[in-house]
Amino acid sequence: MSFYLSNALGFFIQFTPCALMIFLPFPDESLRASRKHVLIGILTGSAIFAALFPLPLLLAPGYDVIGNMEMLAAMALTLAVYFPLVREVPVKKVLVFFIALFYAVSQFWLVNAVWNFLPENQYWGHGPYPALTTLLYAISAVVTLPMMLRCVLRPMGDFIREMEPKEMHREFATAILSTTGFIAALMVIYIFGPYPQYHYGTMLMELALIIEQILIYWLIFRESLRRKRDAEKQRALEIQKLQYDKISREMENTRRLRHDIRHHLNVLGALNAQGKREEITRYLKQFGAVADRLDDMKFSGDPVVDSVLGFYLTQAEELAVPVECDVSLAGNTGVDGTDMTVLLGNCLENSLEALKAVAPEKRHLSLNLHLEKAMILLRIRNSCAEQDDSGAPTGWKTFAEGEGGRRGVGLGSVSAIAEKYHGSALFERKGGIFTTRIILNPKQIKNQL
Repeated sequence: MSFYLSNALGFFIQFTPCALMIFLPFPDESLRASRKHVLIGILTGSAIFAALFPLPLLLAPGYDVIGNMEMLAAMALTLAVYFPLVREVPVKKVLVFFIALFYAVSQFWLVNAVWNFLPENQYWGHGPYPALTTLLYAISAVVTLPMMLRCVLRPMGDFIREMEPKEMHREFATAILSTTGFIAALMVIYIFGPYPQYHYGTMLMELALIIEQILIYWLIFRESLRRKRDAEKQRALEIQKLQYDKISREMENTRRLRHDIRHHLNVLGALNAQGKREEITRYLKQFGAVADRLDDMKFSGDPVVDSVLGFYLTQAEELAVPVECDVSLAGNTGVDGTDMTVLLGNCLENSLEALKAVAPEKRHLSLNLHLEKAMILLRIRNSCAEQDDSGAPTGWKTFAEGEGGRRGVGLGSVSAIAEKYHGSALFERKGGIFTTRIILNPKQIKNQL
């Protein structure tokens, strides 16, 4: 009974972490079954294999050969399930497999390195997994799994989620070559090293190789993600600049047109006044007053905010959209004028596009912009076409297709600006209402300067 339990438990402890490791880095949407069911399946399959593993060993003395064949069979079956169960391109699946292979080789080498230093009468049993070997695998798993999770699997998970296959060829090749080189280096040290096979110097060299390989994986995944995110931020800044120029041009053209119209209205008003066409004169005076009012719109005292709000809320009035605008800002907001223009302009431009797809009687737009405890709070709510609710407030990528069949233009830039000012940008679609909530903390920017 002790022989059976020791070998069954040893197989389970060695095999299960490796099987779990090939599924853990993938996000839920990449799995054809729920993560819970995958986890249950791995544990159940490992338990079945572990229960069957000692039985052939009881019938034949060739422990090593039989044990290796059973381990290979378990690995083959796991891979046969792994590749169709994960909905990802082959390059990502192969990469994760090689990381799991690295862990399996490292565990095997560490346990055998320690095991070979012990007196033969301390093995505590027989078979591929005597009690002491099983204990060593358990201790090794407790020590190394947290390090693998933090330094390798977590950054690799981010890497797999964010990187496109065409962007990861260099990292893929580096990781595969590095893993292959690691295994080859272990064999060279073991066979041709300066110390005997069972020497503390050999074990320390192997341990140094394992730690070095973990650092290599960490650097590969973290550095590639850093480069990608830096490139995305640079593209976002370029897009912001283009959007700022576009919004500024539109606002300037509108101001110029209003200025010209006002002069025409003055001339026409004078001519009509001389002709005593009182009704037309009264109408033209009213129209001129509207033009003056549009130029003099004041919301907050911040010229950038007032200019952007005046431009877009005027368009809302032209669409006959009821507008509620509540703005209270005390002087300068501390937000760069370009950032504020892009942020408000993108949000309101998307709101107007969404409102065009709604029946006139259902259109509504509300804007709240306040400064509270050095934080700028912005909330915009507008009617939108009836679609499935988005659930809880979430990031901009959920709304990549935007409102009204139009791409969600500028939401990525809005989120980048919120991140720049140590804030957040959340969006929600619920019950035919699209809500934008933005928090900016410009004070933290000042504290860093």
